[in-house]
Amino acid sequence: MNPFGAELRRLRTARGLSLRGLAKLVHYSRTVLWEWEQGHKIPLSDAVVRLDQALDADGALAVHMPYPNGNTDRLAHVARRPRSVDAAAVDALAGMLATMRRLEDSVGAGPLVEPTAGQLRLVESLADEARGPIRLRVIDLAGQWAQFAGWLCAATGQPAKARDRYARTLEYATESGSRDLIATSLSMRGNLAWMARRPGPVVGLSAAAAENANSPGVRAMALQQEARGHAVMGQVDDVRRLFDEAERAMDAAAKRPEDEPPWIYFYSAGYLEMQRGLAYRLLGDTVSAIEALTAGLAATETGLSRSEFVAIYRLQLTEAHLEAGNRDVALQLLDDVGQIAEGTGSARLAGEVARLAHRLGV
Repeated sequence: MNPFGAELRRLRTARGLSLRGLAKLVHYSRTVLWEWEQGHKIPLSDAVVRLDQALDADGALAVHMPYPNGNTDRLAHVARRPRSVDAAAVDALAGMLATMRRLEDSVGAGPLVEPTAGQLRLVESLADEARGPIRLRVIDLAGQWAQFAGWLCAATGQPAKARDRYARTLEYATESGSRDLIATSLSMRGNLAWMARRPGPVVGLSAAAAENANSPGVRAMALQQEARGHAVMGQVDDVRRLFDEAERAMDAAAKRPEDEPPWIYFYSAGYLEMQRGLAYRLLGDTVSAIEALTAGLAATETGLSRSEFVAIYRLQLTEAHLEAGNRDVALQLLDDVGQIAEGTGSARLAGEVARLAHRLGV
């Protein structure tokens, strides 16, 4: 039994579930679950996410996730001897990162901060020692881990740590020559400025990100953020122009999704529409904000619709309905966000729910 199997069995028995009982919750057979627990087979990342949700594990399973093709032992080896890093180790760590991204969609950022920090330390030690042809792949992966770690810190109210990780992202991205990762690091710094309510840096950093981006999806993400910065300053024409550009970029990205970098898997036309709704709110156009936010949320894929970061847009829609005098709709939406806050354990969401509940007098 490997560490993942042992943890899966511990969580299952702690919740009083038989293999058959867990099988009914996750829609995998009892036999498959037994093979995972015994270490005879390796689950895919989507299965790990589903198990984590069913067992209320808060990311614990992802920490112990086994690597395919015997790579668990290989990673232990390269952790001891970083200079021996090879393609198999890079592939394994890339797979872990993909799982962590998807897991954050369901459990929120909080439970993943420490596990991700540990993985980042490992990847950075490999980046320090990697040589030869493998080095650029290791450096690129280190940049992606640093970017994800920065996002988690930003989402959990740690802007100084987020800024440090984004700076490391930019350093790795510059060495690896990844224009999209360079652009993303600038865009994420712009997001920190957005959270600090500093529209000037939001606009400047986002414009720099859009200029550096290679993929249309990354460019669209930067353009909409730049538009929101202009919305704070009431610059309507710039807002409209930039959202039009972002929409064209998203259309281009949709035609060749395989060319988009893995870290913007969540970005879609629906997500862009939600951000347009946020800009309308900033401009005082409540009716258009409600239309855009409603359409964007309806278009969000099932795997993301109950995530912590999409719930922020549900809160925006709640406030827009409140401003429009639609109190019953606002109460219904607020209850929905409260359920997401409870499901993800998000203190940030819970605080916003409490604030709006007080405003609504409930």
